[in-house]
Amino acid sequence: MPNETAARCVLQEARDRRLSVYPDEFGLKLDICDVTLWIRQKFRLPSVHVWVDRHYVHRGKDISGVTVILSPALPDPLTTAAREAFLALGYDIEDTGADIYGHPPCDGFHSRHEAIHAFGRIESVLRSWRSL
Repeated sequence: MPNETAARCVLQEARDRRLSVYPDEFGLKLDICDVTLWIRQKFRLPSVHVWVDRHYVHRGKDISGVTVILSPALPDPLTTAAREAFLALGYDIEDTGADIYGHPPCDGFHSRHEAIHAFGRIESVLRSWRSL
């Protein structure tokens, strides 16, 4: 019987490669996955994509926008929740009108343990951020 491996999120695999080189860096990929998993759990959704836009000059925690994509519409409450989560994670969100590119969304292939960890992480940073 061949050794089967569980499907993994594309961003998760990229993050693991990045962390193997830069072990102290969480990075945007982890944050996108964690916010996606948090929204899915909090709003009890089977599938959702968190789309993050960046200007080509952005580095670190600078992004130009966050949108939650849920077919067939773009629900404002979910986009607002995702935006607050990124602000709580320390991101600066500013659209200067310059050219942007979309960062790949999380495809959601995570273990239940990872989803629980992501939910706890985002809830914790939101509580801290809101208490400021």
